[in-house]
Amino acid sequence: MIIIKKLKMMLTVAICVALAAQINFEIFTPGFMISLAPVILPLMLYYNRDYNPLVITFSAGIISPLYRSLILYVTSSIPNILEIIYSDAIFYFSYGILFLFLYSKKSKSSLANLFAAIVISDYFSNIIEISVILHFTNYRYDIFQTLIIVAFIRASIVVCIILLLRYYSFFLRQEEHEERYRKLIVITSNVKSEIYFMNKNNIQIEEVMKKAYYLYKSMLSVDNTDDLRKTSLDVAKEVHEIKKDYISIIRGLEELFTDTADSVKMNIKDVISIVVDEAREFIRYNNLKIHVDYKINNNFSITNHYYIVTILRNLIYNSIEAIDRKSSGYIDIDIQKKHGVCIILISDNGTGIEKDNLNYIFNAGFSTKFEEKTGDICRGIGLAHVKGIVEDVFKGTIAVESEMGTGTKFTVEINEEEMERD
Repeated sequence: MIIIKKLKMMLTVAICVALAAQINFEIFTPGFMISLAPVILPLMLYYNRDYNPLVITFSAGIISPLYRSLILYVTSSIPNILEIIYSDAIFYFSYGILFLFLYSKKSKSSLANLFAAIVISDYFSNIIEISVILHFTNYRYDIFQTLIIVAFIRASIVVCIILLLRYYSFFLRQEEHEERYRKLIVITSNVKSEIYFMNKNNIQIEEVMKKAYYLYKSMLSVDNTDDLRKTSLDVAKEVHEIKKDYISIIRGLEELFTDTADSVKMNIKDVISIVVDEAREFIRYNNLKIHVDYKINNNFSITNHYYIVTILRNLIYNSIEAIDRKSSGYIDIDIQKKHGVCIILISDNGTGIEKDNLNYIFNAGFSTKFEEKTGDICRGIGLAHVKGIVEDVFKGTIAVESEMGTGTKFTVEINEEEMERD
């Protein structure tokens, strides 16, 4: 397999060089060409540094001249074709030997070293080639001058191509890094908001444990209740164990998702960009006809940005669910700051909410959505989640306005100092 891979690579390089050699012009004497091949060849050598350059250049020095000889035989009447082909092969062999010692064998190499190696290899290989064609006679000053200029130009082209490819690669890596960062922000916001609710549930677990123990104490004064007393005490102990495991999980998650980055402020513009980009990707993936747009009237900084991400995501995805069956829909997000209060408005043209349900939509477990096939009711935790974070974390308020068949608008108001509080 390794041999086949090497042969495949050698053949690919040789064919590329042979094709590039056809882009040429004749100079000085019949048969001596200035072509694009010495631009492609060093690029191939640079990006295949694991291979011996002699192997690559010798394969190119066989296939390229053979291809050129076929072209010359069909299209040209030059009598000394074999001599030209021989000199062409000598060029590649010389190039490979010079490049090997000038660049490939260097323990440390840079683009400056590469440039120098290409110039020297190109120049002296051309000198050897034209010397063979001229039978080592009729040397002129303009030959040496022109060939060194050609070598500099071709080396410059090679280095520029490498720099452009490096920049393109860096651009792609940066784009991938930004994408991973956006996803990390979303994942962390989800985990942190779940930790928040787990802490709230922990208080409820504590209350259940207290009630079970109180029941046990109350039964001590009642006769013939040994079994009930034992059961109530067992309940209290089991709840206590559940609580300990629960706390252990919370602490583990907090250690994983809490670091110095938590106190780093983010602009609301960056936060909304992350959330909207994710929502648009979800819309495209599910082939929904929904347009999401946002407007930020005042850009400001947020310390608890993970919780804001949770609020925005829940409200936006709630709107998407409300309009996904429509032929077309829109979600408008308007963020502004007035008199020290940050106002977030999210409106849509979805199906709307019935008036009788408006007072219950923020209750945990309430939902009007269910799976038609199974009949399973959706948990309805999203809006309860949002309300809890807005009120408990930010000491803010959330309100809803809705009209059936027209749409819904959520309004979140949070004091500026709460936005920046750690």
